[in-house]
Amino acid sequence: MESFNGTYQEWSGAEKHPISLMVLEEYVQIGFIGSNTRIRWNYSEFSPALSFDSSQTELRHLTGPGRIEVAGRFAFECIQHRQQKQELVWYARPKAKEWIRNGSLLIGLVVVVMLIYSLIVPFLAEKLASTVSVETEQQLGDGVYDALSSGYRIDTTRTRLVSDFFAAMKVPSAYSIRIAVVNSGELNAFALPGGRIVVYSALLDKMKSAPELAALLAHEFTHVDRRHATRSIFRKLGSQVFLGLVFGKVGTVSGVLVDHADELRSLTYSRSLEKEADLKGLKMLTDRGIDPTGFVDLFDRLGEGGSKGSMPEFLASHPDLQSRTGYIKESSKGVQIKPQPVLDTIFAQLKP
Repeated sequence: MESFNGTYQEWSGAEKHPISLMVLEEYVQIGFIGSNTRIRWNYSEFSPALSFDSSQTELRHLTGPGRIEVAGRFAFECIQHRQQKQELVWYARPKAKEWIRNGSLLIGLVVVVMLIYSLIVPFLAEKLASTVSVETEQQLGDGVYDALSSGYRIDTTRTRLVSDFFAAMKVPSAYSIRIAVVNSGELNAFALPGGRIVVYSALLDKMKSAPELAALLAHEFTHVDRRHATRSIFRKLGSQVFLGLVFGKVGTVSGVLVDHADELRSLTYSRSLEKEADLKGLKMLTDRGIDPTGFVDLFDRLGEGGSKGSMPEFLASHPDLQSRTGYIKESSKGVQIKPQPVLDTIFAQLKP
């Protein structure tokens, strides 16, 4: 801002009034000395000029009355500079450039925050999930199961038989494994934190042998025992459970999981976790002399003519059945198979 003293003449021959002239960013302000009167001329409304001998700056309004005289040429140079800036396109003006620069910094900051939110927070939530106690996992899983089971039709007979089948496999674990068979035409099975395993009746109907059921239960048990379900759920929900974990507010985390219960029954795992569930499950079978082709038969059966949408979640999340069959066959070479009369008897009771 620059300020000058001069005179204002409304028309030629009229009295000249002493004024102060303030050169501002967007306009000039004319203040009449000895009076509170002030008027404003925008830079597009007047034209500056120098007197013949360059000793005086003259401003003439283009559409209305008014002529201003200021001694010297500095006022002319100052006003001309302001007018030239006004003629620049908006984004080339210094103030606009500052806004653009600040806006770009703000956008960059938002991008960084979004990256932290979408990548780092879910990662930390997953890591924290590995530290929760078995009792806490069970509490969380039971809350989700209770929310889901209100819409289930539980087959109590098959639930008892599948539970007996898993008990007969004699798998040691820190978790209390609780299995439920749900009457549904959907091909699915899934595990929840803390030991809940849900098997859909349509999947049982499709199986042809006890080793297939043993493979399925071993696979889902590994998701529980290796905390795949807990880690994947917490990664999926990210920041919604992160603060609850940090401050130990289990009730807060439980509420979040219950709110997302329907999504969690279709939880998908990374390929690495699915492979670990396959191979750890395979070892459970081979350690007990259960035929490892149960895995191969299960994959083949479920892959026959089915689209990804019709596969159970543990297949749909890792649909490369040929690859899975390959490493199962490779890892089970030379395995000694033993008769499994107890498992065979229970499985026979499961079939219609």
